[in-house]
Amino acid sequence: MKPVTRRLGLFIMAGAAAASTLNGSAEAAEASTDPALAAIAKHRQAAADHLAAIIATDFTERRTDAFYDAEDHQSACCHAEMDAAWDLATIVPTTLAGVAAVLRYVNQIEDQGEEWPDSDLIGRDGWHYQLRQTAARALEALREVV
Repeated sequence: MKPVTRRLGLFIMAGAAAASTLNGSAEAAEASTDPALAAIAKHRQAAADHLAAIIATDFTERRTDAFYDAEDHQSACCHAEMDAAWDLATIVPTTLAGVAAVLRYVNQIEDQGEEWPDSDLIGRDGWHYQLRQTAARALEALREVV
């Protein structure tokens, strides 16, 4: 049952990613050069690619060369999604809108029941620790600008 939940979550995340690109707010325009927004877009794409690979693997005949190739591709997509998640946690936003966008996006993913890499670790090696450190660095840098 867990794979179905994962697929559904990734499907919802891909849909949310597509819908969120329709936001034409001034805040989004102001932050268009913020590297954090590029990190969000990268993670959204990686999650969508991962979902597509999961579905492709599920519809491939088992114990065939095509199935093993699909599994390899799915694994590569999984690793790309995790790498994108770490980028999201460590790329310093350059605008307040970027900080807010990252925090909102992270919560959206968690609200969908998804997890971040190494989220079970406490301390400096954990994903959430790195995210908070990055947000703090961004806010300190933005405070100096004002």
